[in-house]
Amino acid sequence: VVTTDYQTRKSMWSSLVKDDRVWNDDYDNKSRRFGNLLITMRVTLHEKIFVLKNHPWILVVWALTCGGLLAVGLYGVVELANEQEKANIDAAKDLATETGVWFSNALDLALLPLFTLSQFVQQLDMFATLPEQIGVAFQPGSIPFLPPNEDGDYTHRNVTGSVCGDPSMVAKFAELASNIKKDAKMEGILVNLQVAPMATVCYLHPVNNTEDFEPPTFMDNTGAIGHDLLTDPQRKFIARVTVPSDDVVIAGPLTLRQCSDCDPTVQTAFIARMTIDALSEKQVIHIDGIDYKKWGFAVALINFAELVDRSEIGERFAIRGLRYQLTRTDKNYNAETKEFDVKVNMLAGDEDFDLDENFYVSIDL
Repeated sequence: VVTTDYQTRKSMWSSLVKDDRVWNDDYDNKSRRFGNLLITMRVTLHEKIFVLKNHPWILVVWALTCGGLLAVGLYGVVELANEQEKANIDAAKDLATETGVWFSNALDLALLPLFTLSQFVQQLDMFATLPEQIGVAFQPGSIPFLPPNEDGDYTHRNVTGSVCGDPSMVAKFAELASNIKKDAKMEGILVNLQVAPMATVCYLHPVNNTEDFEPPTFMDNTGAIGHDLLTDPQRKFIARVTVPSDDVVIAGPLTLRQCSDCDPTVQTAFIARMTIDALSEKQVIHIDGIDYKKWGFAVALINFAELVDRSEIGERFAIRGLRYQLTRTDKNYNAETKEFDVKVNMLAGDEDFDLDENFYVSIDL
């Protein structure tokens, strides 16, 4: 055991403080090593410069090699980005097409009742002479029009007291259409059936639809009775296209004339029309100077809001990190220009959707 008194310890620490080598030896060693490293690097750099001065082609080869590697790298990045963009576009197109097929299949199921209704019109005597009783618009002996709307357009016939208002006929049609609608098993989607002899809505069911909506919501269709589809500028284009067609023509979704003040969930619908051939020689619809032997239309209204909900279109796009818009192109007849004005309206989806052509794809459904 070694012991020291206070004076001895004090003398020892004083000596250590005065002798800097005790504290700085490690630092000096590191400084010397760092200095040697700098000298080595400087010598090496001079050697490299000497070599490059005597062999400049080395620098050229190095530059070309680096440039080539950089070009290859950039090309790879660009190609990868292009492939990813193409994959995203293809995925968006596939999803849009898939959605379109879903809507098409759903509409096909809802349209089957139109064929049934058309057959009843052609077979039952109660429908046989309706076009003659309604008459050609604005002609003597025809059912007259109600006063024009605020835009000055004549859109509705005054069917009060006419065959379209006959209580027994209305009751027979309601029973017939109710059975067709029930058999279709399209609750909540097929919301109205109509017949429009001479392109004028005469009978429809249900008049007030409470069966396809959650209370207190309902669809009031009374405003559709007497609607002349060939004189209404907002429906004229579609009706004129439908008359010569042998297929079902679907328009919309459109804001319903009879329900513009209804709950938003029942304001819009797809309108499907099917022409019915004439049942007599007198039944003729005139379009642009051409006579078409047609009785009129069978009509079905398809609830657009319910279709969108059941399609789960929002969830389908969101889960893939995509956004969407469903749009409709309207063609409304302009009486002043004698032409159809074209307007694109958004029906569903993201209102802030970026329509920059580089960031979206468009698919006709």
